[in-house]
Amino acid sequence: MAQKTDSLMEKQMKKKKAIRVTGIVFLVIFAAISVLSLIFYNEIDAFVAKFTPGEDTELNKLLSDLVMLIPRLIRSVQILFIVLLLLYLLGIIYASIFKGTPRRVTIGKLVSSITKGVLWIVGILFILAVWGMDVSALIASAGVLTLIIGLGMQSLIADVVAGVFLVCDGALQVGDVVVIDGWRGTVQEIGIRTTRLINYSGDIRVANNSTITTYINQSRVRSCPTVTISITYQEDVRRVEKLFEENAQKIREMLPLVTEGPYYWGVNALSSSSVDLLFAAYCKEDDFFQVQRDMNRALRIFFMEHNIDIPFPQVVVHEEAGKTE
Repeated sequence: MAQKTDSLMEKQMKKKKAIRVTGIVFLVIFAAISVLSLIFYNEIDAFVAKFTPGEDTELNKLLSDLVMLIPRLIRSVQILFIVLLLLYLLGIIYASIFKGTPRRVTIGKLVSSITKGVLWIVGILFILAVWGMDVSALIASAGVLTLIIGLGMQSLIADVVAGVFLVCDGALQVGDVVVIDGWRGTVQEIGIRTTRLINYSGDIRVANNSTITTYINQSRVRSCPTVTISITYQEDVRRVEKLFEENAQKIREMLPLVTEGPYYWGVNALSSSSVDLLFAAYCKEDDFFQVQRDMNRALRIFFMEHNIDIPFPQVVVHEEAGKTE
């Protein structure tokens, strides 16, 4: 399962890398336009001022209008370039500052999400101002809009507040394996509004932060997978226990993902047709299910090599002696 999860995480990283490369390409394009517009500022300004559409036709009017938009288009591109450049530089800074422990990575992702939102809002306001919109009036009316929108977006506000507390409390971090509402997965990201989980099969679950009220964090302590192996009532339990004690190290060599153990924890139950023995080991939470499967295999081989009888379903029919049709 760990290998499969690593493969899925690698695909996610490749996807993010592709998005990052696309952003860099746009950054380079916008940078080139911005630099060229600064170098040829006077020429562009003179061209726009002196442009004459020629004959009074619809096509020439359209061409004239497009030419008049060139300065605004250039300034809009320059603003986008500044926003993308700041996002790129801040991404590098955050990556160097918020690294190491999962808590630092989690805080870094949350700060990065907030920064992106603020930068894009400011950038859009500047672009609107370039295109002639009265931004001051828009900002002045933001208080009334905030009140109106806030009444209808209480859940969004609750998500944002819950996300901040999740990060500040440190009980949930990027990379933790958690169970939320019976769904088990690894925390990929704790954002402003949502938390993203991915399970071993690649399924992604996005949960609103305000709905994460109860969860199980399985990454803070070692996990302990257990395996129950049955033997027949004819088998001597004391012989099995002695053989396991003598071969524990050999069995351990067959379990590379185990950090401690395996251990024999005794007779777990006296079933109707078997004696159930309980075995356990300690491992990382990411390796829980794989260790469980490896223990089943290793113990089966151990029982087979030492001729320890394992019961299987069977039906015993008794016939009364001397009974005739």
